This record gives sequence, C-alpha cells and structure tokens, in this order.
Amino acid sequence: MQQYYFTEEHELFRSSLRAFCEKELAPHIDQWEGDRKIPREIFSKMGEMGYFGLMFPEKYGGLEVDFFYSVIFLEELARLNSGGFSASMMVHPYVVLPYLNNVANETQKEKYLIPGIEGTKIGCLCITEPNTGSDVQALQTTAKKEGDHYIINGAKTFITNGVYSDFLVVAAKMESQSSTEDKAPLSLFLVDRNTEGLSATNIEKLGWHASDTGEISFVDVKVPAENLIGNEGQGFLYIMQHFVLERLIMAVSGVASAEFAMEKALQYMSEREAFGRPINKFQALRHDIANMASETEVQKLFNYDLCKRFDQGQYIVKEAAMAKLNSSDLALRVADGCLQMFGGYGFTEEYPLARMYRDNRLGPIGGGTSEILCEIIAKMAIDGVAYNSESSNNACAIVELSEEHEMFRESLRAFLKKEVLPNIEEWEANRRTPKEIWKKMGDMGFLGLSYPEEYGGKGLDFFYDVIFNEELGRTNSGGFAITQQVTQYMSSPYILKYASEELKQKYLPKIISGEWLASIGITEPGAGSDVQNIRTKAIKDESGEFYIVDGSKTFITNAVYGDFIITVVKTNPSLGAAGVSLLIIDRNAEGVSARKIKKLGWWSSDTAELSFDSVKVPVSNLIGDEGKGFYYLMNGLQLERLVALPAGIASMENAFEESLKYMSERKAFGRSINRFQVLRHRMATMMAEVTALKSFVYQCCKIYADGIYDVKLCSMGKLLVTEKVNEVASKCLQFFGGYGFTEAYPMARFYRDCRVGTIGAGTSQVMRNIIAKMVIDDVGYQAAKAPAASSGNGSLDNGASFNRIYDKIVEKAGNVNAIGKKLKIKLPDGSEEYFIYVDGTTAQNLISQSNKEADCTITVDFADFKSILKGKMNPMNAMMTGKLKIDGDMSVAMSLQKLMG
Repeated sequence: MQQYYFTEEHELFRSSLRAFCEKELAPHIDQWEGDRKIPREIFSKMGEMGYFGLMFPEKYGGLEVDFFYSVIFLEELARLNSGGFSASMMVHPYVVLPYLNNVANETQKEKYLIPGIEGTKIGCLCITEPNTGSDVQALQTTAKKEGDHYIINGAKTFITNGVYSDFLVVAAKMESQSSTEDKAPLSLFLVDRNTEGLSATNIEKLGWHASDTGEISFVDVKVPAENLIGNEGQGFLYIMQHFVLERLIMAVSGVASAEFAMEKALQYMSEREAFGRPINKFQALRHDIANMASETEVQKLFNYDLCKRFDQGQYIVKEAAMAKLNSSDLALRVADGCLQMFGGYGFTEEYPLARMYRDNRLGPIGGGTSEILCEIIAKMAIDGVAYNSESSNNACAIVELSEEHEMFRESLRAFLKKEVLPNIEEWEANRRTPKEIWKKMGDMGFLGLSYPEEYGGKGLDFFYDVIFNEELGRTNSGGFAITQQVTQYMSSPYILKYASEELKQKYLPKIISGEWLASIGITEPGAGSDVQNIRTKAIKDESGEFYIVDGSKTFITNAVYGDFIITVVKTNPSLGAAGVSLLIIDRNAEGVSARKIKKLGWWSSDTAELSFDSVKVPVSNLIGDEGKGFYYLMNGLQLERLVALPAGIASMENAFEESLKYMSERKAFGRSINRFQVLRHRMATMMAEVTALKSFVYQCCKIYADGIYDVKLCSMGKLLVTEKVNEVASKCLQFFGGYGFTEAYPMARFYRDCRVGTIGAGTSQVMRNIIAKMVIDDVGYQAAKAPAASSGNGSLDNGASFNRIYDKIVEKAGNVNAIGKKLKIKLPDGSEEYFIYVDGTTAQNLISQSNKEADCTITVDFADFKSILKGKMNPMNAMMTGKLKIDGDMSVAMSLQKLMG
C-alpha cells in the first residue's frame, strides 16, 4: 500500500531523517525528559536540516515539498518515544508557523516566519484559557485598540513551548468602547516574549516531560498595531481553518506511536519466556496483537488517505476530526495493551511503555477533546452543518470513481428500490428469494460485471463489483445479498480461472444471465473449514470416465434451490492438501440430497446440509487439474473475503441512515432523541470508525484490482469490518428502544443477519491467527502455487521449501548490516517463479516476496539455490558456469553471501 503514497525519494528522506534522529536526538531524550527542557540548539539544528520548512515556500527558506514528507517527519519523531519532544517539534512548524505563512503580511513573515523555519526563533500558539478550554468563541482574553498599539489582558494555559519560545501567536477578543459581548470578534496577534507585562509559568505534567507547557499571563501587554495577524475580527475563522492541519498531524503521530509500541512489545515478547516458551506463542497474546495491528493499519491508511486529500487542497473538517478522534483513542489503547505485554516491567520507567502510556494520555485532550470532536462530527452528520467542507465524495483519494461508475450505481439502486425492496418482507417470510429476480437482474446487465464478454459478461473493472456489493448491502437483507455473492464471487470464479473451455461455455453464460445459481461446497460437519482434512471422496470408477462421490457438506448457501455445486473433494485421500480437487456436481444429480437448515438470519436464502451418496460425476466436470484444488481455493479466499467488506460497510451506513431518521422523529422528555448528547456522541464515534474502515476497504479493493496479492490487509479488513457490523447493529438497535426488538422495524433483521459475518469465510479467530502469523512470526503469504504435475520432475513441497528458505533469509538478514541497495533474487522452478526482495536502503534489511525493480537481480534455478544454501554449490562457481546470472550492480550481488550467512 505504501506505493500509493510514498515515492523512492520519500523513503530516502525517511532513511536520512531516521539516521539523524538516531545520532543527534535519541541518545539525549532521557536527559531532556529529566531536565523538562529541550536545548535551543536542537531547534536550530532541526532548522538547519530543513525539517521545519518542509511545507513552506522556498522564498522563505522552506523546501516546498509535498505533505508526505511531513508525514514521514511526524512518524520518525514518534519513534523517539518522547511525546514532549514530538509535541515541541510539531507545534512550532505545524501549529504556529502556518498562521504566519497563510495569513501574515510580508513584514511579519520576514521577522518571524523566516527565522521560525531556520529554528532560530521558536513560536507557540495561545488559544486555550483556564475557564474556556476548547470553546474558542468564549475566550476572555481581550485586546483593546489604543492609538498605534493594542493592549492585551488575560490568561492562557496548556501552551506547548509556552515558556521558552521567542514569540507567541495570541487569540484575543476585541474590546471596544461600546461592546464587551462574550462573543465579540476574535483577532490574532504576534507578541514577543520579552514584552512587558507578559509572564509564564511551567506546568508540571503527567507526561510530555521534555516539552515546556506554560500558563501565561497578560497584564496590559502593549503590542504594536503592525503585529495584528490578518484582519481584525477574523481570528475565529483563521483558527477554524488551521484546526484541520493540527488534528491531522496529531492523528499521524498517534498512529506512529501505536506502531512503535507494538514494535517494542513484539521484540520483548520474542525474548521473554514463560512456562518454557516465548510469550509470543501464547494464543491470547497473539490475538491481542492481531487486533491492535489490524486497528492500527486501518487508521494509518485512513490517515494517509486524508493526508493525500489535504495535499490536494480539500477542506476535510469532518474527516480530520474523525481521524484525530480515532487515532488518539487507538494510541492510548495500544500503549495500554502493549504495556500489559511487559508485565511488571511495563510499570517501570526503565522500559519504554511507561513513558508512552503517560504521554499518549494527552491525545484525546489536545487539539480538541474527543468530546468536542464528537460534537463537530455530530453537527455535520446529524444536523447537516457543512463548515464549508469541499471534500470529495469518493471513499478514498487513490480511487477515482468515474461518472459511469456513479450512473451504474444510480441505475442499480433504482432497480433494487423498485423490484427488490418492496418484496423483501415476503421473501423473508417465504424463506426463499424467487429465481425470477435474478433473471431480471441478468437481463438488466447487473450480473457478470467483470466477467469476459465472450461468456456474456461486461468486462468492467473491479469497482463496478464493489458498487454492486455496496448496493446489495443497502437492501438490509443478508439472505438476498449472499445468494449472488456466493454465485458470482465465491463459486463461479473457479470455473472462470481454472476450468476447461467446455465447462466455461456450459456454466458461465447461465450464471451471468441469472438463470442458474451456484454453491461452493467446502465446509463439512467434522472438518469445518479445514480443507486439508475434508472427508468427501471422489474416486474414479473402473471405466475411468466418472468419479463416484461420497460424503457430506454443511452450511452451504444456495444448496437447496441452486443449480450446481463446486464441490471440494479428496481425489487422493492419502496426499492431504495435494489430494484435494474441485468438481462441478449438478444439484439434481442422482444421489445428491439436501436438508434445509433453519437459521438465525439470512431467511430469504437457502442454506443446507448436503449429502452425496455414490454420486456419479463425469471426469470432464473436474475443474483444472486433479490434486490442485487446495491451491485454487487459497487463491480464491481473498476475493471471497473482500466482497463481503463493501457490503458490510454499506449495511452500516444504511443502519445509520435508518437510525438518524428514527431519532429525528422520536421524542423523549420534550425533544427529539437526536438532541441527547450521549446518543449524538455514540453515533459520531461509530461514524468515525466506519468512515476509516470504508477508506481502508476501498484501498484493499484498489490493491486487488491492481493485481496485488495481500493476505494481511484482506484478513484485517475481514476481521474488523465484520466485528464492527455486529457492534453497529447492536448499538443502532438500541437507538430504537423497544421497537428495535420488533420485526416491524429494520434493526431486528440487521441484527440477526449480520451475526454470521464473523463466522463465514474464515472466523474472526482464524483471521487473528493469520494476522498473528504475519505480524509476529513474519510469515509471508504469496498467491498459492499449485504443485507440479506428478511427472517426477517437480517437487510437491517446493512451496513449503521456499517458505523455509525465505524465513531463514529473513532471520539472517536481520542480523547483518543493511546492504545499502536493493537486491532481487529470482528463483524459477519449472513453470513457477519465486522472488526474494531485499531492500537494504533503510536502517535494516527489509525482506519481502515482491517482484519490484532492484539495483541488482540474481536469477538462479530454485534447486540450485537450495544447493547453494546447503553449501553443496559455490556461488562463484555457479556464476562462472552460468547457473547464477547477475543483472545490475555486481557489488550488490556480492552481498548475497553475507545475507545467507
């Protein structure tokens, strides 16, 4: 996902900045924490390096680069694990200097902005007051015009850099001879530190010890009229415009802190043993890490999305408030969760989590408390307040939905509104959706959107499928939606990708026209979703022309009223995963029977237990090659999980719409219940979380559409979206009170239907296991590769062999110095290829299974590479004999020996 936001130049900057932080800053953090002060020369040094001028024009000494350089700056500061140091270095360039760059005149810029970028003058922003907190309109500090000066009186508190800074940007209420109204216009002023009547006292804080936080008093402080920033009386507008940036940088910093907390926790967990094994092997802790890693990844990518929008000039008031709300809460929870991993040591100041736990507590307070942010979100989402926001309607910045996409959405939504929604109640009661509706959808061109035109499909891009699933999710009928989700995305793709042309011609046109429905028969009563241990057998008869299938399946959607089942069978029970195959079994074949299951939800769909009793299936119904079914399934699981995500997001958005409509009409104690703050905040919090998840889901869909196989992100999405749907269903039902518990209102069905989400296509527990393997054990999942045909030339365990080799290189590479360049090892193995990619341009060697551009590419046969690793073949001899080919920088190739130990 990084490739959508960061360039190679960005990463070079990160490497340089990290090296600077490790050399110039990290060794002194503990001292500065103890001193409660950062030396002034550090500000100057940061200015000399250009770090304060990243987003400012070159004519004032800035670098004028895109905002993702600032994102990197904030992320690397967070790795120092000093909230105080980060705060001081963030407030100066991102909270104070933007007022000067955006509003101040040229004289003020020359006097304050230029030295501010140089780091020779330090600034602070003075808004918060002792009795007003975040209520900017209620500020009591006054400014009165007297001749060519303003006289400022009042007090400010909780001001970062408020004691040792050189100048202050001060918000004050204009006081006139005729008016002292509480909500008189605000103005902003530049005040020099040494001005008579100004005094400051350092506040002793729970955390942020390295920074100075001041209480500031203004007693008849005389400020020259030329120190007014912008126009008199426009201060409130200026403050509101700059809150977006302030909240965005706090969001980025909070997530980076969470990532660093997990990094430290994972390191400790790998070293700490209990009951004879490292504590990172205990499932409860692994699942905790999986949860935290997933939430952190979602919020990080949401923040990146918003940073891109901000860089494009969008005014993202609501979204920035959501990002700050989510991120500050996340950082606090992750610090707490990771501290727990350290046990008693986590409670000591000698380990990093104690400081992080203290420092992160300010996140939900500074830059607008979480309560204030909930109010802002509620005003926009519930009351329709706009705040002049011009943000895009797209779910994320890296996905541009075209006019054609939106026309398709409107057409599909109109069809569903006319043909489906009025009938849902009847279909639910009948426990069946009539097949005629699918034929209508096929006739309208709503099915087979991304299937090839030669089979009746439309050949459209994947985001038409995303929209299709979103609109299914809005119907508030999981049973209706799952019927086509199973048919189009969980069953038929195996025919499209792997089946013979004869099978494609027979089945795909019927699927796309809506005439036929498909099932996927995997789960069994005894094996669950454990494909390797299924017991349904398909053994060839004496003629060799038919398989005889015996066994059973359960929880199979479309198994009663569908037309065929793509059935997972064992064609060679002795080979485990290598004996698994896929067969198409017609639903009406002799020996196939079904028992319809009565379910908690999904009433309008059919779910059954299937029995296969000596079912005779033509060998021509085999999908692909015998023994490769397991590998086909592994490649199909990501799509199966992915299509559930847009539908889940849309179902939650629909629940919000229904709830807000009800809350605006329902009155209690003389007012609409959407005026009760506890309900408004609950809704705002859910909306913020779902908005972040929607952005994440669109980004997952983007990488899938681009052909990138990413198990981790897809698994994280499946885990968090389905868990969140259950939570939203429960909370939205609560808004309806007793009516929510009745079938006459929409939340009852939503509550029933969504419960299966955390079970189907891999339970939440399975998702956590997968995520934990990737995050804790550094397991990499490639697109599954089928074993070679059993001709004696291939090895059935090459995929496993590669994983062992890969894991060994990851281990070795982590113990040697970074190679300084990018190296790719290409390992051909018959018709397959494996890749090991080494990025040594950062502080350590980063290993992945990517096929990207590198400074040097080494190509060597997989078997020869194993021989080299085992010491049976000398790398130099392999090169001289042509078995090892080098393309690119020879010096990089020489580092291979070091990486292999």
